[in-house]
Amino acid sequence: MLPDYEIVLGRGIGEILFGIPKQEIAEILGAPNEIENPEDPERIDWEIYCYNSINCSFSFDPDNEDRLVEIVVENGYFHIGKKIRVGIRKEDILNLGVELKFGKYVIEDMRTEELPTHELISYDQVGLHLWLDDGLISSIQISPLLNEEGLLIWPE
Repeated sequence: MLPDYEIVLGRGIGEILFGIPKQEIAEILGAPNEIENPEDPERIDWEIYCYNSINCSFSFDPDNEDRLVEIVVENGYFHIGKKIRVGIRKEDILNLGVELKFGKYVIEDMRTEELPTHELISYDQVGLHLWLDDGLISSIQISPLLNEEGLLIWPE
């Protein structure tokens, strides 16, 4: 299990850093409960390691040597600066985004028949995407930062 539940934007969670290979995740967390392939055509060859015990998933991109490029957390124990976590209200998120200087954000309506209140708040400058249902964060998605040329910046 992870010793520290702090989400560090652009870096990762604890010893799980963006850019590590699949086998390192397995060394840290053990074998995943499930390995999925996304239905998104832009991510057709990606693999997603799902860990049900901590409600987290870790995505690996073959175009980046199967390195970790995305983490999704659906668990209130994980947090950003002890302030942002699953279950926080939309209004609070927007205020905290200003306070924490996340930069500009975009809110997208992502409603479907199965998820009639689904929304996405994206803070691209810091690699943060907050998925909401019923006005509350339902999952936190983070990714590495990008340089001026749009290339991924791997943490050291």
